[in-house]
Amino acid sequence: VVFTLQYAKLRKYDVVGMCNGILAGLVSITAGCGNVETGSALMMGVVGGFIYKGSAMLVEYLGIDDPVDASSVHGACGIWGLIAAALFDWGHHWGAPLDHFHGWDGFTCMKDANNACRTGIGGKVVGA
Repeated sequence: VVFTLQYAKLRKYDVVGMCNGILAGLVSITAGCGNVETGSALMMGVVGGFIYKGSAMLVEYLGIDDPVDASSVHGACGIWGLIAAALFDWGHHWGAPLDHFHGWDGFTCMKDANNACRTGIGGKVVGA
């Protein structure tokens, strides 16, 4: 994503931007890597690339000295990854209904005191 944006803007190849874009995608998926499906992980990484580029442009506009864009890669994309981990954990796994939330239980649903899957808690997680 970042490589394409940089080429469209500058008409030059930007290898550093490409590497930072790859890191931005990896940082974005790290928080939810154990709980999200493959398509959701891809979307989180792509959005992370856009967030990195926007954050890097903002840091440059504000005149903040960050020559390797570390704050944009790790800070902005890390925050996005935390938010996206809750947003993209839909609980849909091999036929399970969409109202199950994985949380810290990996690819199994979170259980209540009766060992039954808790339902309808996705909004509480996003709100937290």
